[in-house]
Amino acid sequence: MLGCKQQRNPKLFYSFINLDERIRPDNPLRKIHDIIDFSFVRPQVKNFYGNRGNPSIDPIVLMKLMLILFLENIPSERELMRRLPERLDWLWFCQYDLDSELPDHSVLSKARRRWGPEIFRTFFQNILTQCIKAGLLDGEVIHIDSSMIHANASVDSLKPAFAVLADNVYQKLEADSSKLPERSLDNIDIQTKLSPTDPDARCRVKGSQKVLGYQEHRCVDDANGIITATITTDASVHEGETLEELIEIHESNTQSKVSTAVADKAYGRAENYKKVKAKNITPCIAHKKSRSCGKGKFSRDDFQYDSAKDCYICPNGKELKRQTRKPVNRNEHMYKASRKDCQRCPLRANCYNGKYSKRIYRHEDQDIIDWADNCMSKTRRRYFMGRRRAVVEGSFGDAANNHGYKRSRWRGLERITIQNLLISSIQNLRKLIATSNRAGHKLAATMNVYLSNLIFIRVLQCLHLKTAIRSLFRMQKMNLLSLDVDRIMILS
Repeated sequence: MLGCKQQRNPKLFYSFINLDERIRPDNPLRKIHDIIDFSFVRPQVKNFYGNRGNPSIDPIVLMKLMLILFLENIPSERELMRRLPERLDWLWFCQYDLDSELPDHSVLSKARRRWGPEIFRTFFQNILTQCIKAGLLDGEVIHIDSSMIHANASVDSLKPAFAVLADNVYQKLEADSSKLPERSLDNIDIQTKLSPTDPDARCRVKGSQKVLGYQEHRCVDDANGIITATITTDASVHEGETLEELIEIHESNTQSKVSTAVADKAYGRAENYKKVKAKNITPCIAHKKSRSCGKGKFSRDDFQYDSAKDCYICPNGKELKRQTRKPVNRNEHMYKASRKDCQRCPLRANCYNGKYSKRIYRHEDQDIIDWADNCMSKTRRRYFMGRRRAVVEGSFGDAANNHGYKRSRWRGLERITIQNLLISSIQNLRKLIATSNRAGHKLAATMNVYLSNLIFIRVLQCLHLKTAIRSLFRMQKMNLLSLDVDRIMILS
């Protein structure tokens, strides 16, 4: 019989509505609710609230709302609060009902500014601890890299630093003469240009384009791509400067000892090689090759270095002597062959095709660079560099595609740090949920085999074998268990 046309009849009162029954069992927020204990938030933020005045929104609810903001890639907190009444799963996750009074979006901004990054760093550490307990970390092989985040400000707004800071000081003194300026010229170069919109952001030249923003430095574990350490800086900080700090944070967070560190050429510095060698860490870190004047078939490796004479010996047995005591380009010395020897050399065609004589450049710490180049086989190095593209670059790609990583939602270094901590926590949380799902499937498969064997044994003890066999096949068709047909046929 054809049913009636569906029409919506608005009611003044709704009864027997349970949000828990309307949320599907495999909803990600259900799994987050089961896995993460948010009770740590209240004691952490207790000192930020006074004993008088109106009661605040539950800090646990605020933390959950900030989690949803990046989990669902919502553009802003204002937009999040607009969509909140439409989503039953969000209401259920934040312990609201259909008729509950919802907070204003400004409550989230005030709480974030009041709490600071430490609360979110604790949240990141709690999820990382659960990943460690779930066996998702190896801890010994790590991948390190960084990525740019565009600031919520225009490059065209850049002005000299002293002008921007002077305006800030004037505005503060005009508002309240007792307030001191947050920034001073002591730590900022006079030639640096700042944006009045976001003074914490810095400009960096990327290719032929200027980018104003921040930079996040990550340490990612090799086993399952779990983010173990994150540092947020402005865009002017060079990537290679954060290597040692990331390793220390990783070891502190995971309570493990790093054995292999993998990174790209930006981290290939002699200073970094010294630091990892002191920590007994094997580096898989490429570096920029020393330049050589002229293009020939002989490379720098074909020239032997004599440490006693501090010179190079060419394939023809002639010496290339060091020309300067001061390093060229800050960290390289130049070794030059005699013009007479070079012009009369029978191997000149295979060595040097320039006008003058062969030159070789040697780094001041070439010994430590040679150690870093030879501490790992080429096959092993190629494997780790391939893993790097999948692990750490894949981590940044996932954050950009699913959580709005490349765009700064807020302004200021502290707020961008909070953004990066929340995104990293959510990425680890998703991997934790996926692992729990796989563990559930494995447990179900194990129980299936166990029930199959148990029922098979009961069949052997059964007198009415034909009836039991029919029941077994019926259960198999209903996907209640999987049985070996050959074992059943033996009974018949």
